[in-house]
Amino acid sequence: MWITLVCILAVIGGIWWWVQQPTIVPVPVVKEEAEKRILLTLANGDVLDLSARQHKIFQSQDATIYASPQGITYSPKGIGVTSWNTLSVPEGRMYSLILADGTYVLLNGKTIVRFKFINAGRNKQLFMDGEAFFRLLPGDSTTLTVHTPVTDINASEAEFSVNSYDRGHVRTILARGTVTLTDQRTTVSLQPGTEGIYNADADFSIRNVNLQSALHWATGSEAPRRVNIKD
Repeated sequence: MWITLVCILAVIGGIWWWVQQPTIVPVPVVKEEAEKRILLTLANGDVLDLSARQHKIFQSQDATIYASPQGITYSPKGIGVTSWNTLSVPEGRMYSLILADGTYVLLNGKTIVRFKFINAGRNKQLFMDGEAFFRLLPGDSTTLTVHTPVTDINASEAEFSVNSYDRGHVRTILARGTVTLTDQRTTVSLQPGTEGIYNADADFSIRNVNLQSALHWATGSEAPRRVNIKD
């Protein structure tokens, strides 16, 4: 009987102890996916999170990088940099990149740009996939070449936008300056106020556009203003 009573008391005590323990509710892990952050992946593989709402200065082997909530600019540390950096902007965000020569690039959401830390005065090129607005400085005679997945855009003293969300119909709108579009078949030139459309199953088509409406996302009141982050 004593053994039975002890066993019963032990079971009751165990139940009471278990009931008194605080309820442990698993907290879901909120994982901020890379797709929701503005990221700069340097040529050496280092990843800089630029999503914070504050100014920061980063030192890399190739450049000093100045970051703000609106965008980044940089000061190259050499003239022979040949490696590519990748700037990724998630859906619902906009972020700017100012090249060493002052070229202003505004990236819309879901856009990736690959660029080098190169000093001003040299011909420039970058790769982009998504949508971006470019403003080259007046009087700059060097050419900027923008490579999309299916076209090349060569621009000089220009202000223009490129949209490659639909790779079958890549759109380039020219507001100012000189721009030529090239694919594997043909090359065409745009006049200010026109849009050149790459068609996967046909030649380029060109049409007139309302610049105020077409570029409102980049130049309207809600678009990020160009800032000199180093000042």
